[in-house]
Amino acid sequence: MSQPAVPWLPLSIAGGAALFVGMGLGRFSYTPMVPALVTEGVLSAAEAGTVAACNLAGFLAGVWLSTKLSRRFGEATCLRWAVGVSFLCLAASIAPWGFVWLAAWRGLVGIAVGVIMVLALAVVTRHAPFGRLGVAAALTFSGVGMAILTTAVLVPRLLEISLFATWTGLAVLGAVGFAAALWGLRGHDGHPAMSSPQHIPAELAGKVRLLMAAQICFVLGLIPHTVYWIDYLVRGLGSDMDTGGLHWALFGFGAIAGTYFWGRLADWIGFGPGLVLVFLSLAIATALPVLETTVWALVASSLVVGAQPGCSTLLSGRAHQIVGPSTMPLVWRRMTMAAAISQACVGYIMVALFEWTGSYTPVFLIGGAAFAIGALISLGLQPGRSER
Repeated sequence: MSQPAVPWLPLSIAGGAALFVGMGLGRFSYTPMVPALVTEGVLSAAEAGTVAACNLAGFLAGVWLSTKLSRRFGEATCLRWAVGVSFLCLAASIAPWGFVWLAAWRGLVGIAVGVIMVLALAVVTRHAPFGRLGVAAALTFSGVGMAILTTAVLVPRLLEISLFATWTGLAVLGAVGFAAALWGLRGHDGHPAMSSPQHIPAELAGKVRLLMAAQICFVLGLIPHTVYWIDYLVRGLGSDMDTGGLHWALFGFGAIAGTYFWGRLADWIGFGPGLVLVFLSLAIATALPVLETTVWALVASSLVVGAQPGCSTLLSGRAHQIVGPSTMPLVWRRMTMAAAISQACVGYIMVALFEWTGSYTPVFLIGGAAFAIGALISLGLQPGRSER
C-alpha cells in the first residue's frame, strides 16, 4: 500500500479544527445564547427561531455546493475558505445590528459548515492509513465535542458580562481554530485530489441506501437531547440551571472522550460491529432518562449520548470502506443532505408532539426507537467475505 502524500495526523487535526470553528462554534454556540439575545432585545423569540432556520437552510445549501466547489477549486482550498468564512461570521456577529444582520451571517456560516462537513471527512478518510481510519475520523469529529464542552463552560460566564463579550470570546476561539486548520492543511495543495464520480455504481446502490437510512436514524435520534435535554432537566425534573449547565458540559466531555473511544474500538473490532454497538448504546441512553430519573441515569445519558459524534465517525468510516475514496465525497454528501432534510422535517413534528402532549416521554422514546432502528439497519452494513 502506498503511503499517503500528506501526513494523516495533521489533516485529521485540521478537520477537527474546521468542525470546531464551523459546526461547534458556528452552530452549537448559538443555542445557549438565545435567551440572552431575546431578553436584551436583540431578537424577538420568533426572530431567534428564524435565525436558526437560516443557519439550517445555509447548511443544506453548503452540502449541495460542496462537491461543485471542490471540483473547481480543490478540496483543501475550499476547506481553508470555509473555515475562514466561519471565523468571519463569528467576528461579524459581534456588531449589535439586529435581526437581518445576524440572520445573514448565520446563514452564511451554515453554508460554510455544509462545505466543511462534506469535504473534511473526504480529505481525512482518504489519507488515513490502514488501521488508523477510526482514530483519524474520531479526531475530526472530536472538534465538535471540544466546541460543545468549551461553550458549555465559557458562554454562561461571558454572558454574565455582556453579549459583546460573548461574541468576542467566540471569535477569539474561532481565530485559534482557524489557525489550527491552516496549520494542518499546510502542504496539501488546492487541486482536486481525485476525480469523484457523479453517479453511484449500481452494485453499491443497496449499501448506499442503507448508509443513508442509518444516517437519517442517527440524526432523528439526536433531536431529543439536542433540543430538549436541558429543558427536560430544568423544567421537567426541577433541576437548577447550574445542574443543566453541568450536564451540557458532561455532554461535551462525552463527545470528546466517547468519539475517540468509538474510533479506537472500530479500528479494533471493525466498523460494522462497532456501528451496531454505538447505535444500541445511544438507543438505551436516549430512552433511559424518562424511564429512570436517578442521578446515575441522567449522568450516563449525558455522557453516552454526548459521545454521539462517535456514530458519525463509524458511519463515515464504514462508508469509506464500502464505496472507496473516490466515491466517498458523493456518498457522504448524499447522506448528509438526506439527514439534514429529515431532521428539519421530523424536528418540527417532534416539537408539535411535545406541544400537544406536554410530555417529554414520547419525544425521548421516539429518539431511542430511531437509534434502535439504526442498529437494525447497521446489521445490513456488516462486511462481506471479500472485506473480511
